[in-house]
Amino acid sequence: MKWYYTVGLAVAILIISRFIWIPIPASGGVFNLGDVAVVFSGLLLGTKGGALAGGIGSALADITGGYAFFAPLTLIAKGLEGLLTGLAKNRKGLLFYLFPLLGVMLMAAIYFVGEIFMPQKGIGGAITELPANLLQAGIGYFGGILLHKAYSASSGKTG
Repeated sequence: MKWYYTVGLAVAILIISRFIWIPIPASGGVFNLGDVAVVFSGLLLGTKGGALAGGIGSALADITGGYAFFAPLTLIAKGLEGLLTGLAKNRKGLLFYLFPLLGVMLMAAIYFVGEIFMPQKGIGGAITELPANLLQAGIGYFGGILLHKAYSASSGKTG
């Protein structure tokens, strides 16, 4: 893929993550649909593009949305989500579904562990945000795969 696809998808992730979000009052965090675009990016761009678009786009959403303290954790969590999902590019069968599943689950696990060590969150905040993070992971998984399948069908590509 060309570099500008990666940049374009990073911007799409930024916009989706930043402007389509729901505050989680109990923890002060947010729920967003950016993981749909992260999974789609990995499936479309592969490991490198998925990691760059997912990590950078999502971290920029944190920075521009007033959650700059989360940006380093997000860069790692979403970057690895995009990278693992990217392993499914051009695969068929079980591996096409397994790698994105591992990606979204790793993302949720990284947030859980990372939030435990954040002074702003701690174990209580990590536990409070876990259900929303798992829901976000599930929506990202199914939404990203469905979006990729729709894109592939409309463009005549397979995968």
